[in-house]
Amino acid sequence: MSHPGRSLADMDRDQWCEHKPVWVGRVAVAACDECGRVDWLSSEGPVDHAEAIAALFGSYDLAGSMQALGAPSPEVLVYVPPSARKRRHLDALPRRAWLKAGPHLWMSTDGEVLLLATTQRQLFENLTRGA
Repeated sequence: MSHPGRSLADMDRDQWCEHKPVWVGRVAVAACDECGRVDWLSSEGPVDHAEAIAALFGSYDLAGSMQALGAPSPEVLVYVPPSARKRRHLDALPRRAWLKAGPHLWMSTDGEVLLLATTQRQLFENLTRGA
């Protein structure tokens, strides 16, 4: 019996990951530190990344920016939750892993603060506007 040649390099890493959604209010967060991906869902289906991030983290305060090593960009934005209740939203994300949250946008957490990184200067300015 002959089988076509396959290698693990040819396979989509998502096949090897378990993306289990965690509900935070009306948004389900399926974040995976194995493949570095996060998906946003609701009871009706997929949610736009900007809407989901705003719903979950929109009340967070921008504490500033910092130089970063090992991040997708040389500078990251640091956001702090306004309360312990809102800090629990971070529990939906794996710790110390950069996740692709949307086009040109990555997020990470240590369980205390939310870090956002972008390679787009315009998006960086939009994220800091009004802070």
